[in-house]
Amino acid sequence: MDGNLWPAYILHSRPYQEDKLLLQLLLPEQGRLSAVIRRRSGKQHRALQPFQLFAVALTGRSSLKTVRQLEEQSAAVQFTGKVLFSGLYINELICRLWPTDSASELLFEHYQTVLAELAQVSQQPERLEPCLRQFEFSLLAELGVLPDWGYDGQQHALQPEQYYNYVPEQGFMPVVQDFMPATQRWQGAQLLAVAAGDWQQSSTLATAKQLSRQLLTPLLGDKPLASRALFSQLEKINLPPA
Repeated sequence: MDGNLWPAYILHSRPYQEDKLLLQLLLPEQGRLSAVIRRRSGKQHRALQPFQLFAVALTGRSSLKTVRQLEEQSAAVQFTGKVLFSGLYINELICRLWPTDSASELLFEHYQTVLAELAQVSQQPERLEPCLRQFEFSLLAELGVLPDWGYDGQQHALQPEQYYNYVPEQGFMPVVQDFMPATQRWQGAQLLAVAAGDWQQSSTLATAKQLSRQLLTPLLGDKPLASRALFSQLEKINLPPA
C-alpha cells in the first residue's frame, strides 16, 4: 500500500509472534485487511479497542500488511450487554464472510451506520433486532447473494397473499404453504415489509430472522459463531426464575 493515512476500524486482534498483534481491519474501498502491529509496553502501551475509528498507514505488497502509523480519530463507542455482543457478532460476521483484500464501496459505510444505530439501542431496545437484520442483509447484498425483494425467480412481482420459499441461485419461488415448514416459507406481504424496513409487525421480524439464517448458514459453514455462544450465555444468566 501507499503508506497514506486511511480511516479504519479494528474488527479483531490476537497475539502474533512474540511482540506483535495480528489485526483484522475494515477500511473504506479496500474492505477487510489483515495487518500486524508491534506491541508497546509501559507508558507507550495503547489499547486497541473495537468500535473505535482510527487512522492507519499501512505498508506491504503481500496480503499481510504492516501498520506503520496508527492514530485515534474518535473515542470508542461503549457498548454493554446484548448490544456489546451484537457489535461483536457484526465484527465476526465480516471477518468470517468478507474475503481479505476484496474491495467494497459500501461495507465501511454500512458498518458505520450500524454502529450509530447500536449506540441508540439503549434508549430504544426494540431497535436491536431490526438493526441486526438490516446489517445482515446489507452484508449479503455486498456479497452478491441477497435475492431480489420485489420479484420471484421467474421475474414475476411478489404477490402479498402468495407464499414463497428461497431457492439458492434462483431467489424466491412460489410454494403451496401446506407442503413446507412455516420457518421456510413466507407470505409476499412479509417479504415486502422486510424490504421496506417496516418492522411494526412481529411476523416481519420473524421472517427477517428466518431468512437471514437460511442465507447465512451455507456461507458460515459448520464452525459456530463465538458471538452467538455469548448471546446464549447471557440469556441463561437473565432467565427469570421458574
